[in-house]
This record gives sequence, structure tokens and C-alpha cells, in this order.
Amino acid sequence: IGQDFFVKKKYRDWAVYSSASNECFLASKAKRTASYFNSREVLGKNRLNSFTYLSVNKSNNSFAMSYFSDYPLKVNVSGTMNIDNRKVLALKALSSDENSGSKHAIINDFMKEDINLLLSGNRLTIEFQGIDGSMLVDQFSLMGFTKSFNYLLSYCK
Repeated sequence: IGQDFFVKKKYRDWAVYSSASNECFLASKAKRTASYFNSREVLGKNRLNSFTYLSVNKSNNSFAMSYFSDYPLKVNVSGTMNIDNRKVLALKALSSDENSGSKHAIINDFMKEDINLLLSGNRLTIEFQGIDGSMLVDQFSLMGFTKSFNYLLSYCK
């Protein structure tokens, strides 16, 4: 069932979104987006709206992290999420149609220790292959993540 979400609180580079029923998630927009083809940066690709999202299921204490790219991702390849060069997690594009690509990817098996790295981290870098074969590299700041996460745990379902 779809719900309308609104910004409930904003801490630096992260925002807590909430619905009328107090369901919440965290979101952050990429601070820097780049595209590379044959190790050279492709200029002129208008990539301004890449986001990462985090939700918590309090009933079973599990976490879900996802990524939205403003450029179609190549399916059947893995991308990566790198937390301060301390841990690299695999991303998988969500799509069944290989030709259309997908703009969404998820991290399977996101765990509490990964949250701890985000809480103590500075930067999150996501790399994924675009549908055209280019490498998309998006960097996210973790400034404000700790306060946003603590708010979500305290005030949201």
C-alpha cells in the first residue's frame, strides 16, 4: 500500500521521511556524481539526482539499504557500496528486463555492524555499471547520519 512521505527532520546531509502512520526511512542525496567510460570521466551526463535510503524493521531488528540512480543500471551485474574503504558491500539492480535497465538497487544482508560503520563513517561511495557500459560513481556524505538514525529509532515505528 502506497503512502505519502514528508520530511520530518533534517540533519546535515540526511533526512528522516515519515508517513501519516509514522512509518519512516532515511534518505541522502549524492554530493558528487560522476560517470566513467574506459577510465575517463564522461562530461555532460546530467546526473544530479542519485539517492541512498535506509529503513529499519523494528519488529525483527533488521535493516534495508537501497540506492536510486538517475541513470539506468545494467542488470545481472553487481555494483558496490564502499563505506570509508573499510567495508565493501554488493549491490544488485532490481529489474527483470535486461534491455531497459533499472534505476534501483538493493544491498542484501545489510547488518547491524554495517550500521555501526555508517555511524562512525565519513563517506559512502556507490559504484555501478550503467546500461551503456559506463561506470557510475556516486559519493554520499555521512554527516548527519548518526542524528538521523537516532531520531528514526526514537520517534518512528
